[in-house]
Amino acid sequence: MKQIIRSTSFKRACVVFVLLFFVMTNQGKLSADENQAKTSDEDLVKKLDQLSAKIERLEGKVQDLDEKLSAKNALEISGFFDVSFSNYKNKPNVFAMGNLELDLEHSYDNKFQVAAALVFDDENGTYLGVGLIDYAFIGGPVPPRGRLFIERGLHIQVGRFDVPLGNDWNYVSAVNRITVTPPLTTSNLMEGVYNDVGIRVLYSAVALNFSLYSTHGIEKQYSYGGISYGTRIGLTPFNNPYTIKQQSTPVFELGFSYLYDIDNQGEKSEQVIAVDYESKSGPLILRSEYYNREKTVGVVFEGYHLTSGLDFQNINSSPFIIFLRYDYHLEKNNVITSDDTAATEAAAEGESLSRITGGVKFNISNTSFLKLEYHTYLTAAERFREDAYFAESLYYAQLVITF
Repeated sequence: MKQIIRSTSFKRACVVFVLLFFVMTNQGKLSADENQAKTSDEDLVKKLDQLSAKIERLEGKVQDLDEKLSAKNALEISGFFDVSFSNYKNKPNVFAMGNLELDLEHSYDNKFQVAAALVFDDENGTYLGVGLIDYAFIGGPVPPRGRLFIERGLHIQVGRFDVPLGNDWNYVSAVNRITVTPPLTTSNLMEGVYNDVGIRVLYSAVALNFSLYSTHGIEKQYSYGGISYGTRIGLTPFNNPYTIKQQSTPVFELGFSYLYDIDNQGEKSEQVIAVDYESKSGPLILRSEYYNREKTVGVVFEGYHLTSGLDFQNINSSPFIIFLRYDYHLEKNNVITSDDTAATEAAAEGESLSRITGGVKFNISNTSFLKLEYHTYLTAAERFREDAYFAESLYYAQLVITF
């Protein structure tokens, strides 16, 4: 009986041993399978991450291509027009539609730029105020007209442009000009902002800017085939090179301009010398120009203006600027032949104009401006008083709309 029990116990022990061996063997296989599955999952995650990174890179390239294509095809359009009211004597209408200007700009890779300013004028019809091709060696695109030396750069331009002479050429646009009327240095002495066809080089650094140009000729209507050469150098010693955005009007700028014109025979026709000053510090605006224009035929123009303004947007956020300007203009003519000896002598000695102008410019939501201006002549020679539109006191109202 004891022998039978021992035999049964031995069999049970063998069965238990076989079961334990089987479990341990399969547990190792299960662990190996689990590790292999875990490794496969990690590889899959890595592959997914790599695929996601590739997709992001492809999306970035597609976006860059879209931006380049948009930049290549982009055409920037802006402009303005104005309506004015004045009390010009004998004028058919006291209300007048001013110029409507359409500015077009297109640039590619910030290097090549085509810019134009189309002007629609009731009196002179439609004409090209500015039309030029610009290549930037340094810097980005520049506006077709107005202040060009805000950002640093080196440009060469060909076409029609406002010639850098003095500083009023920065304010051809009624939007940029704080007054309604230009100074006498522009309207009388230069007979308008000098605009011509030619080639020019523009350079702007931290404390220096200059322009060199050659144009069709300031006296082209009298000396067809002639040509003008000129330059303007501007000094801006107080510009901050570390500021992110340069202000449109410098803290201090002193400019020197010279223009030399020759006729179609290669002889000197005239020369223009100008010195200008401009600054804006806080709310205070100051601008001044002095011109001397001498024609070889014996006519000499001389004049200056001093313009000051107070920008209340820099004081208490009030959207208006008040301004005050003094102008002086002198003409000497040594070629007049007249039976009136007194008139001839007066013209040789000089006939002068002087006036004072004051007013206010309101900023309406940065899209439109209302200007009110009054000026009166302090002195005026008889020749100026004989003009049909001369009046000792004049007032103006002008509404400028931008788009």
